[in-house]
Amino acid sequence: MQAVIVCQVPPGVVKFDLNPDQISVSRQSTMGSYGSSSSNSGTPGGSSPSIFKKSTPPVLTLNKVTFYGLDTKIRCDQLMEWMSPGGGMAGALGMAALSAATGINLVARPPKVIFQWGPPTAFFVEANITAVNVTYTRFHPSGQPTRAEVTIRMQQQPSLLSLLATNPTSAGLPGRKAHTVTAGDSLARIATDQYGAPGRWRQLAEANGIDDPLRVRPGDRVYLPNPEEMR
Repeated sequence: MQAVIVCQVPPGVVKFDLNPDQISVSRQSTMGSYGSSSSNSGTPGGSSPSIFKKSTPPVLTLNKVTFYGLDTKIRCDQLMEWMSPGGGMAGALGMAALSAATGINLVARPPKVIFQWGPPTAFFVEANITAVNVTYTRFHPSGQPTRAEVTIRMQQQPSLLSLLATNPTSAGLPGRKAHTVTAGDSLARIATDQYGAPGRWRQLAEANGIDDPLRVRPGDRVYLPNPEEMR
């Protein structure tokens, strides 16, 4: 399945020609202690239990995203514009009109984007883009960039998706789980075992972004939609 970054307001889409080689996710928390731990306070350092102060939203870094084609620079520029309040000059004008109509100042902050790759249990992240590093590696004789390697850093933002109850085995919606493929398994056999209908293998393939069902190998993890989703 092709990875994509989508901005709804202002509308825009950046499709990936080659999916990321690596995705790193990081999060930090700050811990403190009750009272002071300095020597002047009379309390030995480390004598107070640590307490949680705050944690930052997760940060995703997409490494070595490859764009190619005559629209390479257009897509790179679009990513950088989404880092600006209003989503760049053109976006800011439309956002200003929308702000006037709704009474909400939408221009004062960068737009929220959605990074999507694979089924919802893989990557479906609402975030703000915080850094974009572009290296143009190939050019048309006219000077137009035709290939680029891009690193994108995004900070996840709260969304309704994060409020949904999750299944601890899959981090997905209620009733979702995953199956580890074993020797002799096939999508049809998994569909029979899980849903009682071998014909459901097509929906399993679609949910997991599998183009060729014969490429499923032992050790692969197959996401299993809940029965309601299969209907």
